[in-house]
Amino acid sequence: MEPLQVIPSTTSHKREPLLPTLDVFARLGFSDLDLNLHHIIEEHEPLDAVRAALAANRQRVLVVSGGWCDFFHGQPEVEATFESVGRQVSIVRSLGASRLRLFFGRLERERYSRDRLHVISENLQRAAAAHPDVLFVFENHDGASLDPAVCREVIQAADRPNLRLNFDPINFEKVGVPALEAVRMLAPWIGHVHLKGLQSGDYCEFGEGDVDLRPVLAALVASGYRGGFTVEYEGRFDGTVRLFRSLRRAEAAIQSIAALSGPRAGQTSER
Repeated sequence: MEPLQVIPSTTSHKREPLLPTLDVFARLGFSDLDLNLHHIIEEHEPLDAVRAALAANRQRVLVVSGGWCDFFHGQPEVEATFESVGRQVSIVRSLGASRLRLFFGRLERERYSRDRLHVISENLQRAAAAHPDVLFVFENHDGASLDPAVCREVIQAADRPNLRLNFDPINFEKVGVPALEAVRMLAPWIGHVHLKGLQSGDYCEFGEGDVDLRPVLAALVASGYRGGFTVEYEGRFDGTVRLFRSLRRAEAAIQSIAALSGPRAGQTSER
């Protein structure tokens, strides 16, 4: 992925049919995508049809957002996770992508322990070793993963180059964790970033709401981050309009921040 590339996610359109969504995205100039696997896994959209639509629209999938797995599970329950990861990785390869967003699992923070750390680090190492061509980025989303210290400890313990964090600052903010503190703690292990907004406890479009993410983005870029950004919209209103506006705001904000950090950082996706 090119430095500081900003791409839209189909997560905002999980309730809409995928193939028309891809067509609309193409008409909006969205050529590089983060594709949520909901339609393929849950709605059974044929993968061949998705690939044909992407080719017809001249679109590329750069990131695949996968479904639920739980790496905190021990044997034998975790075998279901590895089976699911294998299926998702095959889709990633079929789509020509190399990056898969997953979740750590649903373990509650109060149940996290040294034993659970040992279990999840071994499970992550196994996944990384089985699929060395895939960069796994794990999102701070539920339970223990909403503690930045846990995220850092797990990734450090797993210690594999194709295991990184999918940093979602708004997921932290939603539970009262300051995203600026989190990014300073986690920056060396961040492999991808999600962007959206938060207003009165509900998700909204990026650039609106109660949380100004520009200081967080500036701290991330200043740390040397040159990865990608996915823009999501998970609010109650029209997803297309708000995703389009969110993407444009995110591009402008990141370009402005990157311009202050040197010429190499200012590249974004061509549209």
